[in-house]
Amino acid sequence: FFKNFPKDKVVAYKDYWESIKPQNIEDIFRRYLFSFMSVHTTWKGNVSGYKAIKDFNEWIDNKDLLLEKLKNSGVGLHNNRTEYVWDFKNKFWSNPKDYIITTKKYHVKKRDSIIDKIRGLGAAKISFSLEQIDPNKCRVFCGDTHMLELYGMKKLTYQTKTGLKIYKDMERHWVINCGRIGVPPYIARCIYWDAKQNKTDSRYWSYIYENETKSDSVA
Repeated sequence: FFKNFPKDKVVAYKDYWESIKPQNIEDIFRRYLFSFMSVHTTWKGNVSGYKAIKDFNEWIDNKDLLLEKLKNSGVGLHNNRTEYVWDFKNKFWSNPKDYIITTKKYHVKKRDSIIDKIRGLGAAKISFSLEQIDPNKCRVFCGDTHMLELYGMKKLTYQTKTGLKIYKDMERHWVINCGRIGVPPYIARCIYWDAKQNKTDSRYWSYIYENETKSDSVA
């Protein structure tokens, strides 16, 4: 796989994802919202659910409105999503730095610390949030269905200690080999994922981030 990786796509992908990465805490919160919407649905359902709740100031103090928005979006599992998003919302805004990678190293350790804080997202979907928050530097791995299939691990469940160890071995292999060919792990995953969808870039879904407010820097 890595020997035949299409390196000609890397620069364009890196530039694009850097251009839409979060610039403020609000955008970072939205990346987590997108991950909550990505559980047990299609990418189209994911986008629909996200669009319904991305303007979070509308529902941040109104749980019933959050439920209504999720229900109307058609994303599915609206009762569970409401509970998980509401719980996460309270935790995130109490201390946003708990949910952001702030160092060049120990990304997996940080991800693992977040697993214990969040209901409704496991290692893969938390990794997905972190990947989107810093797409060119993040060193974790979202082991979604396509990645598990690539590794011949389609039936892997990583809610157990054994499963999580296998997941981390797979993650380590991916990150190390991406490093060897000089491609950020998330960028490599996007290129692979998009090709599986017969797409030449990520914009069929990532367009949702292109018009976000670019103010109030995280720093």
